Amino acid sequence: MEEKCVHRVKGETLIIYLPEELDHHTADKIRECTDELFVCKKIRDVIFDYQNTGFMDSSGIGLIMGRYREVKYLKGDVYIVGVHTKIARILEISGLYRVAKQMNNVDEALRDIERKYKK
Repeated sequence: MEEKCVHRVKGETLIIYLPEELDHHTADKIRECTDELFVCKKIRDVIFDYQNTGFMDSSGIGLIMGRYREVKYLKGDVYIVGVHTKIARILEISGLYRVAKQMNNVDEALRDIERKYKK
């Protein structure tokens, strides 16, 4: 079964709903999809929704870091939401919480983005 990039774009925000397993195969597909979206749409912020993700290897870390570099160039932010304990530990050890904002859910991240641009 082929995994596809499940996402939605709201304004200048790309929301990526990560799969149950985020390994090098799925990370490559998500990377291809998001690269296209960065070219076709005006994306400034990215939200990674981990709600359904139970496994992630180093490819997932690379995926987030790559999108982080993209949005930082555009003065945007990366958000990580819906993280379960096992994945949270990986993100903490990797240092991703230093470059990405952690929120409880997508709606909370969207409210933070809205506040940021109202200033």
